[in-house]
Amino acid sequence: MNPSSMFTALSIFTTFASIIPVYHFIYRFLHIAPCLQGEGPGLLLYPRRPDKEEQGHQTEAAALARRGSMYLRRGQPQRAIELYSRALAMAGEEAVLYLRRGEACYQAGQYQQALSDCEQALRLHPALAEAHYLRGRICTRLAAYQQALSSYTQALEFDAGLASLIYPERAALYQRLKDPHAALHDYCRALEYSPHEASLIFQRALVYLQLREPRQAIADLNSVLQARPNFACAYHYRALASLYLQDLAGARQDCQRATALNPMHIDHGWLACWVTLCEERPNERLAERLQALAHTAPEQYVALLCQAVSAWIRGEQAEAQAAISRAQAAAGSDEHWGAPFWQAVIWAASGHEAEAHQALREALIRGLPLPLLSPLRWANPGFYGHYARALLDA
Repeated sequence: MNPSSMFTALSIFTTFASIIPVYHFIYRFLHIAPCLQGEGPGLLLYPRRPDKEEQGHQTEAAALARRGSMYLRRGQPQRAIELYSRALAMAGEEAVLYLRRGEACYQAGQYQQALSDCEQALRLHPALAEAHYLRGRICTRLAAYQQALSSYTQALEFDAGLASLIYPERAALYQRLKDPHAALHDYCRALEYSPHEASLIFQRALVYLQLREPRQAIADLNSVLQARPNFACAYHYRALASLYLQDLAGARQDCQRATALNPMHIDHGWLACWVTLCEERPNERLAERLQALAHTAPEQYVALLCQAVSAWIRGEQAEAQAAISRAQAAAGSDEHWGAPFWQAVIWAASGHEAEAHQALREALIRGLPLPLLSPLRWANPGFYGHYARALLDA
């Protein structure tokens, strides 16, 4: 090789050798830079490690969630809450994990935390029907009834498969809100899914009574008693339905069955005493029975009625008036016909017929069954003949 050729080859080699480090640096930078920003294949810097870590966290979170669900099924919600919380810390924000922890908080009685978890689940997954359903149950517990109704309705819109769960709970909520027509609709829908569920049939019977449809109520109560022949409350409410049909004999028989099954239940005993007073003169035995019932729950509305009637039977006018006044002032008593009727009896017994007439009208407006007017004849036969007898004979 001549000197000129050797110089040319050496020049090319030197130039190439000086370029290689620069090229290698550029190659490495262009390949690694996206990985530093969370992009790219990541083959040179921490190859695939983030994905494996994330997969490991997800696997561990799923295992924690399964254990949480196991404890929840076992009735240990507090332990379930701890495990769901650890799963959330591993997996990050997951709507279903918030929902499950919300259910555990609900079962533990931690309603505010349960509501917070529901809201988080719905923030992540607004169409999660189970979260709307759980929020309805929580709001019911928190007495936020309108919000509960809204949540139940949204849950149904997103998943009709929840209908068998939602209709019974929404029906009970409508009952609480004194909307019997809506309650009846939902109980009927619920019974399409569970046609032999005695508890649903019983609740529908109570709605029929509220709507003054005693025949339908009796049909439902007969069905309940076929399934549960020792259910005292079914006999009690069938007695009421019979009274609306002016079947005093049938009412008396059912009252006897209810009290035989549950002698110290104040509602059963009270109605049985009232029905007895429709046919028998007041006596000391009845006064003692009423007083014994009153002692089971002295400040309850029905107990105050028992006290008032016991005092009236014994001729203790002042005590009777004081007890009936307390009954009328009791919470919720404005919906019952017992207090105004017995106020009418007490007024009639003392000769205050104008006041007695006004109280009697109020009792009838509130739905007093006509056969229960009969005790008026023991208080004031003339008043009874003038104001009540014509109604009973009509």
